[in-house]
Amino acid sequence: MKGMLRPVGSRVPIPHTGTKLHLPWENNYHTWYMGSGTQALAAAVALAISRSNLDGATPEVILPAYGCPDLIAAVMSQGARPVLVDLLPDCPFMDTEKVSQALSDATVAVIAVGFLGVPERVSLLASICRDRGAWLIEDSAQCFPPDCAREPVADCAVLSFGRGKPINLMGGGALLVRGDHNATAEDLLLSLPEGEVKVDWQWKARRHIFNFLLGRLGYGLLRRIPFLGLGTTVYRPLDSIRRIRLPAGLVEAGIAGAEQRPASVTTYGQELEFLAQCGWKLFMSNKASGGNGAGQVTLRYGVLAPHREVRDKAIEALNHQGIGANAFYGRILPDIDGVPGVLVSSSDRYPNANTFADRLITLPSHEDVTVHDILGIAATLRAVGTEPDAPKKPTQGPA
Repeated sequence: MKGMLRPVGSRVPIPHTGTKLHLPWENNYHTWYMGSGTQALAAAVALAISRSNLDGATPEVILPAYGCPDLIAAVMSQGARPVLVDLLPDCPFMDTEKVSQALSDATVAVIAVGFLGVPERVSLLASICRDRGAWLIEDSAQCFPPDCAREPVADCAVLSFGRGKPINLMGGGALLVRGDHNATAEDLLLSLPEGEVKVDWQWKARRHIFNFLLGRLGYGLLRRIPFLGLGTTVYRPLDSIRRIRLPAGLVEAGIAGAEQRPASVTTYGQELEFLAQCGWKLFMSNKASGGNGAGQVTLRYGVLAPHREVRDKAIEALNHQGIGANAFYGRILPDIDGVPGVLVSSSDRYPNANTFADRLITLPSHEDVTVHDILGIAATLRAVGTEPDAPKKPTQGPA
């Protein structure tokens, strides 16, 4: 049976014992462990709403038009209205001019979403938020460490410990509340129900199975089960929020594993540099990102194909070679299956986000990716990406 290099995800660690947990942000933020990253984001939105004075108006939260539908679920679970903003051209980050235009008297927060391991421009967004009295929430579900560990400009930050995240603990998340907010946040957060993660024999058995399924053979087996819907992006509402107690040794092992994980960004940048001459965009290279995200764990390596037809052909060719490449979310948020009708709108309202969704390919960059894999990926993309350019079709939005 042919194996497959999984698209994303690192193995669940063995908990450390007898050591003291040190969190990179602990001098400036209080850490609350939550049932998931989505629940942590919902709690952050709830805190932002609780300190506002809207006189009955519906609170609004600004977020990018391209992203995970869990962003929408977290915001709407708190009775707030998501306000979508277009991206910068060929970039996963919000157009700050459009962020400023979207701010209103009802805006309680702006969500700065890190992408594939590269954080948003948190300091820039923080200055915009301060001018309008809105909170800045750093969504670092795809980034570790969060940018606020370097400079505490975000009011809150969110981490996720689910599969496919920089730290994989088989679930859970964390809400980081800046010290000047924590006293007022305690009443709300302590009112939430609390559960506990126990590292017992059942947890250990799940860990062994989970880690096996992350291997090439295991992931290859999973791909043969069609009803699992691997890689499918759909909207699921969030019904509840809870706090959890996570063993300190488990969190510490996850952090240590992330910090020690080898980075493949440099190798990818060197081997795929030729694509820039063929109409591709290497937006995750150190040169293209201006050094943003130095020291971060790269969740996946992202590139933009010249257009959707080339992107789809490249993904098909890579998957045929046993490389788990994909289009990530595949669509802008209003077009994702199940997203509430209140957000359904014409794709031409977010042209940059729509073009980004049409062109994006994500490549594996976890600890099992070898130099041999990257050379094979480069050869496949060279064969596909340097072919005579096919006529471009007008962008119709995702099928």
